[in-house]
Amino acid sequence: MFELVEPIATVTFSEVPNEAFLALGMRNYWDGYFAGRAAPLGLVPAEVVHAVFYNFADGEVARHIPWVWGKTTPQEAIAVRERGSATALRQMIGELADSRGLVRVAELAARAAVSAPTEGRALYAGLRALAVPQEPVARLWHAATLL
Repeated sequence: MFELVEPIATVTFSEVPNEAFLALGMRNYWDGYFAGRAAPLGLVPAEVVHAVFYNFADGEVARHIPWVWGKTTPQEAIAVRERGSATALRQMIGELADSRGLVRVAELAARAAVSAPTEGRALYAGLRALAVPQEPVARLWHAATLL
């Protein structure tokens, strides 16, 4: 399942969402990365983001959080990440984006994505608390980020 879902979720780290974050005033890729990834956690300090992400060198998160929240809000970062990621996914899958099959896949993926417990999964819980997009490509991307 990882090999099927991960390419959908990782469009978030591609050029289209990155350009959208740069247009908001982010200084570089990593500002947009941390704004987009940390946004479901809300306005928490860098120490919390570091603990949740747990794989960055000491001080790396603090170079971006809370600076990014001076340029955008978590709500705006969530919207930019979703729009940019859905656009990137549409570009990747071409005409499949408008197929009935995609609507069904997005529905099934969304159902599966909310079936796991949230206990001990802070980022997953934050993502689960977000509204599920209605547009099928965005819905599939959102589900993939959860899965």
